[in-house]
Amino acid sequence: MYKKNRTQVILSIFFFILFGLGISLQLKAAIGQSILNALAVTISQGVQMKVGFVLNIINSLFFISYLLLRHKKLETKDGIQIAATVLNGYIINFFLYSILSAWTPGTYPHRLLLYFSGLILASISLGAVLAIGLVKFPLESLCLTISEKYSKNFSRVRMTFDGLFLAAALIFSFVCKLPLEIREGTLISILLLSPLLGICYNYFKNLFTSEE
Repeated sequence: MYKKNRTQVILSIFFFILFGLGISLQLKAAIGQSILNALAVTISQGVQMKVGFVLNIINSLFFISYLLLRHKKLETKDGIQIAATVLNGYIINFFLYSILSAWTPGTYPHRLLLYFSGLILASISLGAVLAIGLVKFPLESLCLTISEKYSKNFSRVRMTFDGLFLAAALIFSFVCKLPLEIREGTLISILLLSPLLGICYNYFKNLFTSEE
């Protein structure tokens, strides 16, 4: 049991780092972002703060809301979720502002290739993290709690949040005259992220189950 738990922790950390790299590659491509990341990038440009720190703040708000709705004491898995949330922001900042800072893709095809690479890497790593099950993400936990507490469809709750993020990103962009992050990358993410994530999650779930 100890060996199994240790392996799960090591694999979760490994894939979590790869997930941060995948997000960083998408951000570096600068052809638009997934809806939540688009909001984070827009805010970061407006307040002159690194994207990872903005994501940490947003995810922390999700996590606090999740705890308030749940009405339960902190558990061990909550501590893991807090640590993962903070770590995710630092990993993204490390790759985006340190490792990738000196390199910029020169042409649009290169940017497009970079975005697809980041999307695929993020889908594979996130699918693995979710299949292992040690780390959950604040927004998904909040949406699940809302759907259970108020008997709402989970997908509709998640889509409602996406709609709010989209509106907020557009308002921020126009009011503060910031570069628009809702672009072709956003459409690509909407069309491909869920199918890719589903494929990767099922693959790793079957893989890890067969090894038990």
